[in-house]
Formats: sequence, structure tokens, C-alpha cells
Amino acid sequence: MTTRRGREGSGAFKSFIVRIKTTLILLPFGIFVVFFSYLNGLPLFIILVIISSIINFEIFNMVENKGFRFYLWVNNIGISLNSLNYYLFGLGVYDINLFFLIQLFLLIIIIFVITLIESVSGKFEFSIEHVGVSIFGYILLGIFFPFAILLKMHDLSGWILSIVLFITWFSDTGGFIFGRFFGRHKIKFLSSPNKTVEGYIGTLLFGYLTAGILFLLQSIFNFSVKFSILQFFIFSTCIILAGILGDLSESTFKRWAHQKDSGEILPGHGGFFDRFDSVIYSIPVFYLIIKLMGY
Repeated sequence: MTTRRGREGSGAFKSFIVRIKTTLILLPFGIFVVFFSYLNGLPLFIILVIISSIINFEIFNMVENKGFRFYLWVNNIGISLNSLNYYLFGLGVYDINLFFLIQLFLLIIIIFVITLIESVSGKFEFSIEHVGVSIFGYILLGIFFPFAILLKMHDLSGWILSIVLFITWFSDTGGFIFGRFFGRHKIKFLSSPNKTVEGYIGTLLFGYLTAGILFLLQSIFNFSVKFSILQFFIFSTCIILAGILGDLSESTFKRWAHQKDSGEILPGHGGFFDRFDSVIYSIPVFYLIIKLMGY
């Protein structure tokens, strides 16, 4: 007779296999976009705008299903324009002062447009929610996420960008594996009810292990930018913690919207928001830290 624990274990294994298959299909494309060093980072810029638009649409669906209004096209235009702002700044077209002025201008315009539309809508019971959730989406996708462009433009080889991506995604994988196969002690007060102590142990172990491997790789390959072991420890800790917060942030959003996943486009992962939630938070944190380190 099959026990409940056995059925759960079998289901977890099947889910893990589907997750791995999807990853293996997308991995070559991801490696190309990150490490392709020609065309001044243009492929990454294009792909990031496309992914941001997809995530924005997933958020739109969750918000609309909840019965609230989300300003999809206002956000899409703002996200695309500010991503272009990051790209042009990365190319050196203008200096950091104009970069921040354009960023502030776009944020002001988006807030003004959304607030104006809500002010003349005739229904105001949930206006603050409509404004807040739309601006939240813009901040994530139009301000946080495009820092990936600056990381790429800072080092066209893709090495610096790959550090934050590898640490974030492998720590997430460690949390998934340990949580699914060894998780026993659930942390019930979190917005993600299936998170366990064992899962977070896996997150930390895989995150630091990945950082250690990357540190060794930079000694083998002649990368243009190298970090000390102390620097790796500092920013890998921050990347892991930011990734955890990003995951919890999206889980909070999904709990609010009463949805298990943000979408179904990526088998085993859910939607693009499910796949990039941690990265959206860890990328700007990593950029800030290496800038403080003098890079």
C-alpha cells in the first residue's frame, strides 16, 4: 500500500524532472544571451524587455483576476523606455546625471498618468490599490530588473552578470531540492506556506557552494574582473538573502491574488515571474555592492 509520504515523494520527483527538462531546454539560449560579447549587449537588452513584458502581463492577469485594475500598457511603455535608458547609459551615450533625471522623469509621468486616470474613473473604492500595485510592478520591472543591463555593459563577457544569476538560481534550486525531498519543519508564518527550515538550509548551502566554485573558476579563466574570497562571501550572502526576499515577495503577491503560480508557460517552474522573482531582487543588490566595492 502506497503511503502518503511515498506519493508526495513520487510527485516531488516528477515535478523536479519536469523542472530540469525545462531548464535544459532554456539553458543554451540563456548562456548565449549572457555570454555573447558582441553587439554591445543588444541581445540581452532585447530579451530583458521581452521577459519584462511577459512578467508584466502575468502580474496584470493576477491583479485582474483578483478584481483590481492594473495599468498594463502604461507600465509596458514605461518599462521599455527606462530599460532603454539603462542601455544608453551603459553605452556611455550620456552621464549618470542625465540617466537619473530620465529615470525620475519616467517615474513621475507614470505616477501622474495612473493617478489621473484613477481620479476621473468615477469609482474610487479601490483606487489606492490600483495605483499601488501598478507602481509596484513598474518598480520591479522598470527599475530593479534593468540593472542586469548595466552589469552586462560593465563587463560584456558576461562574467559579472553570470555571478549573480548562478548564485541566485542555484541557491533557489538548493532550496527546492532540500525542501521537496528533506523538508519536515514548515515555517507556517511565511507567505509561502510550503517553505521549510531544511529548504532554507539547502538555499544557503547551494548558494555558498556556487560562490565557491565561481571563485575557483576565476582563477582558472582569465576574466577581466576578479573578486577576493571575502568579497565573494559578502556579496553572495547578500545575493542569497535578496533572492529569498524576492521569492517571498512574489509568494505574498500570489497569496493575495489566490494563485499558485504566476503562469503556466514554463513547465515545472510556473510563469516567468516565478522563475525571475529572486533575480529581480538580487540583481540591483549585487550591482550596489560591487559599486561600493569600487568596481
